[in-house]
Amino acid sequence: MIIGTYLSRQLLSSTIAITFILSLILVSGRFIKYLADAAAGRLLGEVLLTIMVYRLPGFLELILPLGLFLGVLLAYGQLYMNHEMTVLSACGISQGQLVRFTALPTLCLAVMVGLLSLYVSPLGNRAVETIFAQQDLRSEFETLSPGRFHTGGQDSSVIYAEGLSDDKTRMKKLFIYKGEKPTKKGGWERHNQVVVVAESGVRRLDESTGIQYLDLFNGHRYEGVPGHADYQVVGFERYSYKLSDPISEVKVSKLKALSTLELLGSKDLNRQAELQWRLSLPLMVFVIVLLAIPLSKVSPRQGRYNKLFPSILLYLAYVSLLISSQEWIAKGKINAGIGLWWVHGLFFAIAMLLLSWERIKIYWRARSVQREAVSRSA
Repeated sequence: MIIGTYLSRQLLSSTIAITFILSLILVSGRFIKYLADAAAGRLLGEVLLTIMVYRLPGFLELILPLGLFLGVLLAYGQLYMNHEMTVLSACGISQGQLVRFTALPTLCLAVMVGLLSLYVSPLGNRAVETIFAQQDLRSEFETLSPGRFHTGGQDSSVIYAEGLSDDKTRMKKLFIYKGEKPTKKGGWERHNQVVVVAESGVRRLDESTGIQYLDLFNGHRYEGVPGHADYQVVGFERYSYKLSDPISEVKVSKLKALSTLELLGSKDLNRQAELQWRLSLPLMVFVIVLLAIPLSKVSPRQGRYNKLFPSILLYLAYVSLLISSQEWIAKGKINAGIGLWWVHGLFFAIAMLLLSWERIKIYWRARSVQREAVSRSA
């Protein structure tokens, strides 16, 4: 119990530290991307933190297995460096017993990854996709900043407001340009250009219909192609136009946002591939621990980082094959019954070979000595 507690404490401390560092790197990179979207007006700044909280389970389900893998390599590698593993071996602690001591923290982490991949992450992804869908339904005036030109929209619009209230419903000194429309071929279709300038404006929501309107006051509207005879200039005291259609219920259809119950029993290949990926993550935790334990064995002269790079390459090969197999299932290139399980079987066999490697070498050395003795006696 004392030895098991000591090894578990060393392993968990290394795993938690590595997981924290990897999470910080990944979350920071994704947050910067969302921050750029907010600066460009594609997202509201106040939803960024909410999105990151919902995204965190999806990050952790991928980071925790890697954190455990590196934690075993570094924690046990340090014990080999300090000759503690040599002392434990001299006291009768075999590699099989080391696997059993590691089983409890591995099981706890596998259960956590299973909960994340099968239940928590789909809920988070559904919430994020709902937020993104709601952001797509917003009018461009909800992301407007005072004193800055805002571009975007389906008609290459440009909007400028010199003054803006805190709730972004009242504006002063407005300039609005509606230009070209995108074509199906990816180009732009030229049509009548509309320019509207106004002293002030108010954005309002019609509660009965759910439609947003913009009321503009004391301004001019210019429409047409400059230089043509039909160019129109209209002055107004009040001018209203519709900003958006009624907001309907948001439907989320992305695979990662579907619950695991929705994937069970489905004949769709994409859904089967997604289900197998979610089931593979907790299973992968056990396999990578079996891989990491023999790979962590180093001599003090080599240093505990000696096997780190080839071990990471082996882990990347494992994950890459899982991702490729998931794509092959979705495309029908391999049978869903084989699915991702052949990848787990392959790396489990590699782990068993690495765990048995010392005994295999001892066996063949004994056979070699025996053959030499027989040849000498003959």
